[in-house]
Amino acid sequence: MAFLSALLMILFVSFDGLIWGVLIGYKRHYFPFFHFILLTAGTALILWAFYHMGIIIEDFIPFELFNKISGAILLILSIYHLIDGEGVFKRALLLKVFIIVNIDNIGFGLSAGYSNLNEYVPIFAGVLFGVLFLVGLYVSYRLPVYKLQQLGELLPFLVLFSMGLFKLLI
Repeated sequence: MAFLSALLMILFVSFDGLIWGVLIGYKRHYFPFFHFILLTAGTALILWAFYHMGIIIEDFIPFELFNKISGAILLILSIYHLIDGEGVFKRALLLKVFIIVNIDNIGFGLSAGYSNLNEYVPIFAGVLFGVLFLVGLYVSYRLPVYKLQQLGELLPFLVLFSMGLFKLLI
């Protein structure tokens, strides 16, 4: 079950990159290439570091308990993100993306450590996040995504909420 959970979290992390790329591209925010490199490298590094932490804490906390705790944290963060208004997450774009992306990536890294996946899987997931982030930017610039305007604030909430619910139900 831990292996399935970690593999599904890779899909969530990658989908998260696609959503953020579309949202940033749709709003036509300037996102420098250096920020993209920092975001991708930071995501991969955090995934890798927490993968190793997951291996260490696997001996102390059962996987089921860990899943419930991390699921509850993701649900709380998703609700906070939805009701934040003009708070911390709305001010700095790079900070917002980096914090939200890496909060759920911490859970993925720990899950990957629990399931004893190859140590390069978290790095692969971080790179896949970056690739799909670029795909999201490209799609938002090339296709009419004006219908996402209503979902602009709701999509990150839905991703975090679905990840939290998934972890609570497994």
